[in-house]
Amino acid sequence: MRPIIFFIILFLPLTVESQSPLSDTLLLSSLDSITVTATRLESRELDAPLSLTVVSQNLIQSAQQQLSLNESLANVPGLLALNADNFAQDARIAIRGFGARSAFGIRGIQLVVDGLPESTPDGQGQVDNIDPGLLSSAEVIRGPSSGLYGNAAGGVINFTTEEPPAQPFAEGRFSAGSYGFQRYQLKGGGGKGRLGFIAYGSHTRLEGYREHSRMESSLFNARLHFDYGKKGAAGKGEGDGYKYNHYKHNDYKSDDYVYNDYKCNDYKSNDYVYNDYKYNDYKSNRYLSNDYVYNDYKSNDYKNNDQQPGGQLQFLINYLDSPLAEDAGGLALEDIQANRRQAFSRNILFNAGEAVRQGRAAVRWKHGWGLEHKLEAYAFYLFRDFNNRLPFEAGGIVELGRQYSGLGAGYSYTGKLGALPYRFKLGMDLANQVDGRQRFDNLEGAAGPLGFDQEESFRSLGFYWVQELQLTGAFGATLSTRFDALRLAADDRFLADGDESGRLGFESVNPSLGLLYTFGPAARAFANVSTSFETPALSELSANPTGGGFNEDLSPQQAANYELGLRGIVQRRLRYQLALFYITLKDELLPFELEAFPGRLFYRNAGASQRLGLEASLDWQLGSGLAASFSYTFSDFTYTHYTTPEGDFAGNQLPAIPRHFGFFGLRYLHASGLLGSLRCRYIGSLYVDDANRELDNGYLDAGLRLSYSRQFSKWSLHPFLGANNLLDAAYNSNIRINAFGGRYYEPAAGVHFYVGVRVGV
Repeated sequence: MRPIIFFIILFLPLTVESQSPLSDTLLLSSLDSITVTATRLESRELDAPLSLTVVSQNLIQSAQQQLSLNESLANVPGLLALNADNFAQDARIAIRGFGARSAFGIRGIQLVVDGLPESTPDGQGQVDNIDPGLLSSAEVIRGPSSGLYGNAAGGVINFTTEEPPAQPFAEGRFSAGSYGFQRYQLKGGGGKGRLGFIAYGSHTRLEGYREHSRMESSLFNARLHFDYGKKGAAGKGEGDGYKYNHYKHNDYKSDDYVYNDYKCNDYKSNDYVYNDYKYNDYKSNRYLSNDYVYNDYKSNDYKNNDQQPGGQLQFLINYLDSPLAEDAGGLALEDIQANRRQAFSRNILFNAGEAVRQGRAAVRWKHGWGLEHKLEAYAFYLFRDFNNRLPFEAGGIVELGRQYSGLGAGYSYTGKLGALPYRFKLGMDLANQVDGRQRFDNLEGAAGPLGFDQEESFRSLGFYWVQELQLTGAFGATLSTRFDALRLAADDRFLADGDESGRLGFESVNPSLGLLYTFGPAARAFANVSTSFETPALSELSANPTGGGFNEDLSPQQAANYELGLRGIVQRRLRYQLALFYITLKDELLPFELEAFPGRLFYRNAGASQRLGLEASLDWQLGSGLAASFSYTFSDFTYTHYTTPEGDFAGNQLPAIPRHFGFFGLRYLHASGLLGSLRCRYIGSLYVDDANRELDNGYLDAGLRLSYSRQFSKWSLHPFLGANNLLDAAYNSNIRINAFGGRYYEPAAGVHFYVGVRVGV
């Protein structure tokens, strides 16, 4: 605790000397409903007929370590984020159980960044190239969403990065901490006329808590906007989803000053009628009766140029170079009791770990005609070079070269269907993924003879139609329908053991229906029925226990989701959300290990399962500068039919998902610029295998964040400090499901600290 005490003492004189205390208005937490784009049709969060959570820029960046997205998403109900410590495996994120089975990275959840698909067509996703230091928001759809996004959409996380600022700025951030943690960040941007840009770079190093767990990573992002047609400069409101001017750096002189993205001065009483939630456009709760425009935010987006055609071009670049990420491996309970910081001996012997290099270039285009018509399109190209060393000899080194490209387009219309307010969006997505996969023997960390050489391709074409109809002033319906055609191919280029090439094809139609009832100025009830399908990923198909080629015994899993929910805002001081859901799955894909290949996962269809759950969240402005947040998730996920050579597991709980988990946060911002926050995450006990033979104990992970913000005439200073696992709980940060030899566990670090400073001009 000494570093925390020292840090508080250090801040006290700065607080006393502060000459520009913040006004009380800047301490208000903005609990008002905000614009979301993950639903394909832009809408207010309050009016989405499905379970959805928005995490703001301030909660993602302010005083955070920014080492993993896990800390940013901890307060989202229904979302379980594990594995914040093993960077060779990437973060493991599950939404309502979807994604829990992933061998590495994120599986079964669609990732979207700045309107571009981050997940590959086969459903795999990594977040090692997504830096929290540049994110402005994260929108999380909780539940099957193939009617919107197609394959492997058990949930959706829509990330948005910062837009070019209205005024030039530059800032640097440095932080360091326990276990060799070092992080360097630079960010800057500006604009002139219709051009705007923002650029960001970071470099991170970590020795790691466990033996053989070092990592090193460098990341670069750049974004250029060009506005045409309408009056106004880039960076002033034509960003993703036409989100007002929220992310101007004038509004973010300190990320610590603003709780949920919205500086109160941007919403003066003349522009924003809090009691009625009119937003200038809302005279009947959801729509303007004369124009029937209910989610386009006319006055802020179009600035009296409503009927003038115009649009925006965006150019985006993302580059990742991660030459080192060691894998300490899983341990059995007796190994943890002997030394929880040790690595599995074979992981050291075979130098288990990975190296990644990835780049992406993309272009986006948006064009609108007044309030009625809008066109948008995107195109991108991505490459990924991946080297993976596994802890065994035969085929233990994997070299993968990925070429991934795609394009998409959508047309949106806002008007009337007969006499009723009506909107729709019609669009398509086309994606092509080609993986060149080779396996070499692992000769104690060195590449040996080639034993596998295969080119795998996954092509997808999807068409979607999202419609929203306002049936009465209080009752609305949203219908989504999507058709996907998928083609998979494996071309065997290692013919010494015969030609094991193969072809597979799948088609799927997925509808969803959402109903929304308005029973107060800021109170909604919703019901939703949705579906999803999930094909085996290329890496899962190529992990064939019987040899090369695809494992043709695998088939897509399918899910249906039924949910009821409530959400609302009470007097701008309390926001609540409650959802009850029931999901049925068949042909569920689950991993297992073989003794000859420790650390390599194979897959099988597990029969059928059902998932019953409850999700609740609460954000409460307790007083001036003081806010609390709470979330809770109950998960009763069981197999209804599952028989393997190891036994009949019907009635067992699904592994790696606790029945109970939740979050509590308390945050205080003083007018002087001093910020403190307490974060407590509870994860209940969970099973580690399908047989439910072994249970991992639950734990409470408490963290503390402190920061101070001081604005000088031409520059600003923002020192900060954080502590993780304050209670020094002995818990496991990751679970390896069905691991051979009982090596299920990856121990987490005890209490550890970081300290840093951000300087802006």
